[in-house]
Amino acid sequence: MLQALPPPFPQNEAQRLARLRELMVLDTRAEPVFDHLVNWAAEVCGVPIALISLVDESRQWFKAQTGLPGVEETPRTQAFCAYTILGEQLFEVSDAATDHRFSDNPLVTGEPGIRFYAGVPLTLPGGERVGTLCVIDRHPRVLFSEQADTLRHLAQAATHALLMRRDLTERALAARSEYEQFLQASEAQHRLIVEEQSELISLARADGTLVYVNPAYAREFNKSPAQLLGCNLFDFVDSADRAVVMDRIAWVLSTGAPIVGENRMLGASGEELWVAWTNSRQIQPDGQAWVRSIGRDVSARRRAEAALRSSQEFLQRTGRVAGVGGWQMDLLTDLITWSDETRQIHEVPPAYQPTLDKVMAFFADDSRPRLEAAVQVGIETGRGWDMELRMLTAKGRLVWVRAVGEVEFDGGRAVRLVGAIQDITARKTLEGRVAESERFVREVTDNLAVRIAYVDRELRHRFVNRAYCQRFGLDRERIVGRTRAELLGRPDEPAVVARVASVLHGEPQHFEFEEQVRGQVLRIDSRLRPDVDDHGEVRGFFATGMDVTERSRDEQALRVLTTIIDKSTDFVLQSGLDGELLYANPAARRVFGLAPGAPLEGRKAIEFSAPESLTLITEQLLPAVHRNGVWRGETVVTTAQAGTLPVSHLAIAHRDDAGRLLRYSMVLRDISAEVAQREETLRQGAMLRSITDALPMIVSAVDAELRYRFVNNAFEQWHGLSREQVLGRSARELMLPEELELSLPWTQRALAGETVNFERHYPGRAGQPTLSLRYIPIRLSDGRGDGFVGVAFDITPHCDEQVRLLSLAERDTLTGCLNRSGFQARLAQQLEAGRGLDIAVLYIDLDQFKPVNDTHGHVVGDTLLQSFARRLLKLVRPTDAVARLGGDEFAILLTGIRDLRSAEFVAAKVVDAAGKPFLVKDLSLKIGACVGVTMGGDAADGGHSLMHRADTQLYLAKSRGRGRWVSERTG
Repeated sequence: MLQALPPPFPQNEAQRLARLRELMVLDTRAEPVFDHLVNWAAEVCGVPIALISLVDESRQWFKAQTGLPGVEETPRTQAFCAYTILGEQLFEVSDAATDHRFSDNPLVTGEPGIRFYAGVPLTLPGGERVGTLCVIDRHPRVLFSEQADTLRHLAQAATHALLMRRDLTERALAARSEYEQFLQASEAQHRLIVEEQSELISLARADGTLVYVNPAYAREFNKSPAQLLGCNLFDFVDSADRAVVMDRIAWVLSTGAPIVGENRMLGASGEELWVAWTNSRQIQPDGQAWVRSIGRDVSARRRAEAALRSSQEFLQRTGRVAGVGGWQMDLLTDLITWSDETRQIHEVPPAYQPTLDKVMAFFADDSRPRLEAAVQVGIETGRGWDMELRMLTAKGRLVWVRAVGEVEFDGGRAVRLVGAIQDITARKTLEGRVAESERFVREVTDNLAVRIAYVDRELRHRFVNRAYCQRFGLDRERIVGRTRAELLGRPDEPAVVARVASVLHGEPQHFEFEEQVRGQVLRIDSRLRPDVDDHGEVRGFFATGMDVTERSRDEQALRVLTTIIDKSTDFVLQSGLDGELLYANPAARRVFGLAPGAPLEGRKAIEFSAPESLTLITEQLLPAVHRNGVWRGETVVTTAQAGTLPVSHLAIAHRDDAGRLLRYSMVLRDISAEVAQREETLRQGAMLRSITDALPMIVSAVDAELRYRFVNNAFEQWHGLSREQVLGRSARELMLPEELELSLPWTQRALAGETVNFERHYPGRAGQPTLSLRYIPIRLSDGRGDGFVGVAFDITPHCDEQVRLLSLAERDTLTGCLNRSGFQARLAQQLEAGRGLDIAVLYIDLDQFKPVNDTHGHVVGDTLLQSFARRLLKLVRPTDAVARLGGDEFAILLTGIRDLRSAEFVAAKVVDAAGKPFLVKDLSLKIGACVGVTMGGDAADGGHSLMHRADTQLYLAKSRGRGRWVSERTG
């Protein structure tokens, strides 16, 4: 958070400072009246610190204070009081740590640790605000209205005392008696303030005997102050709190530190009162320690808090039942508040503190931009939002939520976002199922040979199936919304009109008629059934039409079907509503021990179910059949040989035209071989998992959509995720975008059927590992691809050794700089990376080196070359490269530079560094250097042209004398 700038001076600053200097001419030592004022302010407001301060151009200094021993002034730029004198009213900061003006203030972050501040300006008759009376606490809080009023009265008394002190000084000692009278009057006024305020004030001896109470204290117990003197204050404390209050007062008297607390008191009629007390020690002239107590009746607040808690608990219960959580965000502080239900929806712990970035991160990639845009529009226009979004909880569950929000404004400025969030996953799942059900119904009806349509009261089609569309030879879109007459291009026949009129009056119609379709006469069995709403009104009708021209063929087909059922190896049973068997095909009779032709009376279908399937049938099968008309699943039956047999189980509910349930049919198929195969597959899977978990390599298998189907233990450790968190999820969800982008070319080749091998370096991981990866395609028995298996080996040690050997091959053994080969490789890397326009080469040749070598020997010459190399390394950045190309020739590669002048600046430093003396074995040797400078290279030739241009500039520099540099710009 940014440090708030100091407040500007008031507009009448010159006049204010003039009045302040008049006061500052006076003796600034504290006087009893000011000490009394700050003590009363601290006690009334229940705070440890109170100040009377005066504010000049650069500081605030304290006329009187309590709670800050040894502190006499603070800089004005840090003073809260500098803000107070900007206005005429009380200035209050409830929590400085969250206020952008003060959160970085040293008085907040350090001693005295200010969290709460309230101050009233000391305003002179001319309107000049010269200082403040303020109270400070180390904990966040707010003043009650009675405390704020008292603080204003005390500030007025402090102002009067300052004015009188000025007048008394101007009139010197002659007016001292008048000053003393003022002090008495001021103290009387202060006592009047104490007497008339609503706080309960008392003074008691150590044993609790009351020696003073103010009228407010006496009124609380329906007595006069005189009636309470001599009474014991503990007698008015509720017995349940008496021991605690005694301990508090004993602690205050023994330590001298004030203490704040709340306890129950007994009112005049024995009713329970809650009072908030501030207790402090007061030493009497005879040395006795008495306790001063200032209380405030908080019974109403306590009752309101209890009601609020009850209301909050009710809202929380309601929110839990409805699955709705509340939230708000303060736009001034970015502070976000969540209800418990909101945390439960996000699946975070109770202590979780949300931030804006964390909140947005919960929403899925396709939902986050929509929410951000809606919030921005709301802040700009005041428009609220109501959206359904996808969200990923802290536990990784993908859920649907309804997010509702609106913006609150203050003075035309958006200050707060408030809203609610509701988990609607169940509804969205249900909607998906409904949509799937609708799709299923349409698919079923489209695959029926029966014409099906729904027609509203205006005789317009609202639904038609495929057979109905084929009758008219039109697409579904061209039929829906039109009438039969419009489709035929002629009015309906009178018989059709009569039938339609009857069904719209609520009378079902069943009739047959002939029609010509594409030159063929068809016989149609038609049924019209009215659609009646809850009020008995007909809102349309359902129409079905069956071509019965081939009824005989259908009947033959039915006989064939009966034969198939009789000959089928599947077990077919039919039962009544009471479960009694009505039919069993030969296969069922054989497996359940029913003799051919034997009567089925008294036999129940349920008796053939194994005990482990009874619960499934009761809790799932029957409810689903009643609800949906069909159920598919697996159960276990008991055979005639007293064995159990796993079967696939299809249950169907048969209803009549009125929807009444008639009977049940069941088709059972032996799946013992399939179950055995599944169990064997599970065993093989467990064996495969054990083997792969023991391998020192990362193994995974993904399908064609890159969803993980298998991972081993090494995969879990590498990604820090469990199998449950990985399986079924896509690599696009688990991999970083940049890592996914690098992997896609290889995965596409593997999915196309190619086995690929590649290496991947991970500089962001601990140890910067390198993996060798191999993608092996998976093929089904028919040759189709079904994803691939990924195997990864850690080859970091091998790569590190290669890097070490390569580094040794590219280094000059004398200076440790790059050699010519290493320099060319580094230059080629920059060019291949497309950074050719931002690099420069400095070609360096030493002057007068050969005489040094010839005169003092190669050892001295080599030491000189090493010293020069070190100077070059100090001149460049870590991202640059220094090389010894051979003999006394050096080169520098500068990367990421803006223009040639930057390279020229480095060249000048190289010439200067070479010209300074070198100390080698007590010898002071002086050489020099010439430098050729060029910038910008082409990757096509690997940097050879760039080096040649730099060499050309070096030649020009040497031709002009020693100790020079020349660039393409200057040459």
